[in-house]
Amino acid sequence: MKMINKIAIIIVTYNGSKWIKKCFTSVFKSSYENYDVIVVDNASTDKSANIIESEFPKAKLIRLEKNTGFVGGNNVGIKYAMENRYDAVVLLNQDTEVKENWLDELIKVASLDNVGIVQAMILLGNERDLTNNVGNAMHYLGFGFVKHYRESANQWLNQIEPLEIGYASGAAMLIKREVLKNLNTPPPLLRRGQGGGYVDDSGSYFDSKFFAYHEDLDLCWRARLAGYKIMIAQKSIVYHYYEFNRNKKMFYWTERNRWCVLLQNYQLGTLLILSPMLFGIELLMILYSTASGWLNYKLQSYFWILKNMPAILSKRREVQKMRKLSDKEIIKHMDSKLKFSEVNNPLLKYIVSPIVELYYKVIKIFI
Repeated sequence: MKMINKIAIIIVTYNGSKWIKKCFTSVFKSSYENYDVIVVDNASTDKSANIIESEFPKAKLIRLEKNTGFVGGNNVGIKYAMENRYDAVVLLNQDTEVKENWLDELIKVASLDNVGIVQAMILLGNERDLTNNVGNAMHYLGFGFVKHYRESANQWLNQIEPLEIGYASGAAMLIKREVLKNLNTPPPLLRRGQGGGYVDDSGSYFDSKFFAYHEDLDLCWRARLAGYKIMIAQKSIVYHYYEFNRNKKMFYWTERNRWCVLLQNYQLGTLLILSPMLFGIELLMILYSTASGWLNYKLQSYFWILKNMPAILSKRREVQKMRKLSDKEIIKHMDSKLKFSEVNNPLLKYIVSPIVELYYKVIKIFI
């Protein structure tokens, strides 16, 4: 396994003027020296790109002509990093601050055997003794959610050994070059658009169909299929000015992308075994979306899946061809409880989640 040396820190910005000075100032104080900062601006309208250009000239700034979402922006940054032979990329949200040794600690864990992706320990920016994200849960029904939210940070910072997690958060994650190379076909070179900014040609580091949400879950799932471990580096501290904002567009993207991940990454036999529970959960999601006034967005997610089925099946063939582990191995790293942070619903807690958990205990025997 190639030694990690040259790092590309990729920060996608979009109307982030209230955060970027704090974020970039902390990043440029990093104790690890062999890194470059690559900024992909998603056509911000609040002069974010101008602030970066004038106040942080060391950063490589790529201006996009339109907002391509978290997925499109990071794909552009990753393409640049791959073309320029970086050993690893580190994705970092614009609304974060980092401790000086954060990169050293990420690299230390990433250098362990078979580790492909590493998440930093993400603490709340405004309550720094509390956790924001200690790794995400990858649920066997395709849901992804934060684990150990708002817990005491000390109990995790005192852990000696790095921990394996369900999947890493795109807010602060290191991905090795070899992982990106093995999971994807080579994308085209960056090209300039008519307005002078760069255009995001369809790439597949993050699945370009996703736009936002579940892209980190999907990438980590595929990395695990290829035989890599997903870890958290507890000593790599990143502070996140996290704001919970569940809304109808987020619901639409998460639901359509959840099905995209399921259809692309599971083996056919597993999908058949899961189909009764998946059908039951869909009925509940329809009821939930109706009660929330979001039914139209749930229906739109179905139409999108149908419209994009050829692309989904094409990606499925690519994923199944590269897999090294069976679903029996993959499902060991998945959660069976449905427990979403910021959601405290008695029906979910006392009825739905126990049934979902029992189903998991039964079906894992047959997968």
